Amino acid sequence: MSSSDPQFPVPGPADPWRKPDTGAAPGGAPEPGPVPGAYPSGPAYPPEPTYGSAPAPGYGSAPAPGYGVAPAPGGYAPGYGYGYGYAPGGYYPKNSYAVWSLVLGILSLVSCGFLTGVPAIIVGNNAKKAAAVGEADNPGMATAGVVLGWIGTALSAAGLLIYLFFVVFAVVMSATTPST
Repeated sequence: MSSSDPQFPVPGPADPWRKPDTGAAPGGAPEPGPVPGAYPSGPAYPPEPTYGSAPAPGYGSAPAPGYGVAPAPGGYAPGYGYGYGYAPGGYYPKNSYAVWSLVLGILSLVSCGFLTGVPAIIVGNNAKKAAAVGEADNPGMATAGVVLGWIGTALSAAGLLIYLFFVVFAVVMSATTPST
């Protein structure tokens, strides 16, 4: 075995705190040796290159013809990007506008009508503008919020008109009905 094998380390300089090696285990039995027929240990990994040094052999070498792309300068592989929606330099998309637009649009359909329909339209249009400029990355959600806001506002207006019609009808009917 070689001296770099981690299973059989070569003793280093003497340690004053180390107990002397007697060749026996703590119970008095001799230490076991290598097991016959066992798999040999694999090669050790090469040491990592230090900062500022040239890359280790094999890293940064050109790929075989027809395979992959050329390595990036410095011998390191190109990265895969920065994750979903994030870029270097602290860029965070303004996706909350579109989310608020969608939430307000849904609320305008469910219960609130005008109170959340109009803000859904306004916030959704602002979110669509942010997506057009590149500040947000979800224009579809903004469009859905605007559409739901318009539908909620229209349904609310239709409900209000029907209510007013019945109130006017009731007032007219009570005025024309003879009292006995």
